[in-house]
Amino acid sequence: MFVFNTVVIATHRRAGTQWAIDALRNNSPEISDTYMALEQMEGGRDAVVPLAVFRRQLLNLDGKVLINVHNLPTAEAWSGRDEWQFARTILKNSPTIYVHRDGRDVMVSLYYYMQSFSETVRNQSFADFLRGESTMAGADSGFSRPGFWAHHAKSWLGQENLLAVPYTEIETNYEATVRRMADFLNVALYPNLQPVSALGRQEGDGMIDAMLGRLGVPRGRGTGPHRQRIGRRGDWRRVFDRRDRDFFMKEAGDMMRRLGYEK
Repeated sequence: MFVFNTVVIATHRRAGTQWAIDALRNNSPEISDTYMALEQMEGGRDAVVPLAVFRRQLLNLDGKVLINVHNLPTAEAWSGRDEWQFARTILKNSPTIYVHRDGRDVMVSLYYYMQSFSETVRNQSFADFLRGESTMAGADSGFSRPGFWAHHAKSWLGQENLLAVPYTEIETNYEATVRRMADFLNVALYPNLQPVSALGRQEGDGMIDAMLGRLGVPRGRGTGPHRQRIGRRGDWRRVFDRRDRDFFMKEAGDMMRRLGYEK
């Protein structure tokens, strides 16, 4: 029997995760203020929290708990058997909102984001970064970064009990999109929705920060001298040259057309 009251918010990295999470948790009394990142559970690539601690914290939260996931729905990213089984159970049994964004903007945002902590990426041109093997796909996957973006979207969109939400709709049609997500989850909303401009995760947010602090774990904010860059829709046009665009479409064109970003 599935005992967790969870909602999966699945996205490729840099595709609008935080906007979707904050739009829901700040506008519905039925959704927990605290969300959790499944990748932080022991056995994942960003592991910092033992499975027993993660499970206990999850069970102690009230309301529907949003679970942030960047990995694939197969749960292959978790190496331990118990961790894999737990992650797979969460992913299989939770309603899922998949937030997608124009893959070209994702690539640009990811490039600048990774420069904040990766010396290798800081020394790469965008063209070399774009054509590099995706670190999200695991060792020797053979996926380029655009190829993995397309594979990620295809894998999630094939899941049952899933609502696909374009990032642009959260930006440009905010209230209707929040209501659509709430209807999908069958949760009530506050009478007056908090606008997205007022949203944003603050330092010391919720139980997960307190738990990580007790464990001596940093909360994953960017390190190094680079300030966080705020990406904007259509940024890719300033960065991609013709060869970059041709390469991207060769790797991910089918998914771009499926999602309506290209005709």
